[in-house]
Amino acid sequence: MPSHLTSPWNYAVSYLDMLYRDQKLGSGSGFFWKLDDRTFLISNWHNFSGLNPQTGSAILSTAGLPDRISFTSYKQLSESDADGFFDMSLATVTVPLYDSDLSGPRWLDHPKFGRKVDIAAIDVSHVVTSLKVNHVNVVESDAVLQPLVSQDVFIVGYPLGLITGAPSPVWKRGTIATDPTFDPDGLPKMYVDSATRAGMSGSVVVARNIIVGKKITKKDGTETEPFLYAVKDVVLGIYSGRLGADLEKAQLGIVWKRSAIEETVNGNSLADV
Repeated sequence: MPSHLTSPWNYAVSYLDMLYRDQKLGSGSGFFWKLDDRTFLISNWHNFSGLNPQTGSAILSTAGLPDRISFTSYKQLSESDADGFFDMSLATVTVPLYDSDLSGPRWLDHPKFGRKVDIAAIDVSHVVTSLKVNHVNVVESDAVLQPLVSQDVFIVGYPLGLITGAPSPVWKRGTIATDPTFDPDGLPKMYVDSATRAGMSGSVVVARNIIVGKKITKKDGTETEPFLYAVKDVVLGIYSGRLGADLEKAQLGIVWKRSAIEETVNGNSLADV
């Protein structure tokens, strides 16, 4: 198919299937994160483990637990033309989660809080070398901006296992519902107001910043000149599900903060399952 995915975020977000051997157990979302020259696939602890992180019980009624995951990406098949378009195909890659049958995890969880922080990361550097992969912490705006309550955010993933004809992720709008400087339950998370659905667990959450007549600080600590008008999208965190079981009442979702993603990847702590 010809390249028509104009947003660089499309190449940084992935659709996931959780598998036991060849049996599909469920679907979710994930995204790619760069650390030095390594590529990590980031999703939720409950997606990789198949367990409820609060109770430790199996999420599925069948008690099935994944021993591997498959994720989607794109393979470029031709050189870019004068307009930047190229032929590409959708690629599905499968990686084991354990050294042997559900023993010896190959994936990481949070080095301090473990499963209490619903984040998981696995190094996929060796299987994406021939694929067109972007990283969310690279394609985001070069800006250090503090999130604010009531700010617009987008949850970028695959609700209900949806893969559109592109195939590209869905951007679900929401707003930050709690003061981001506060850590509910003493954990690095916040709540967003959004009508999310199953399959979006593991989605990257992007905060949209509208800059008018202001300078901003870049990642290297330098300041820009004042912008007349600019839109800056930065990674806020990772979505892991709704607060409570209701679908139609408060509609609050849980977002684990960006700092917790960085701590998980940098901490190099193998999961305790």
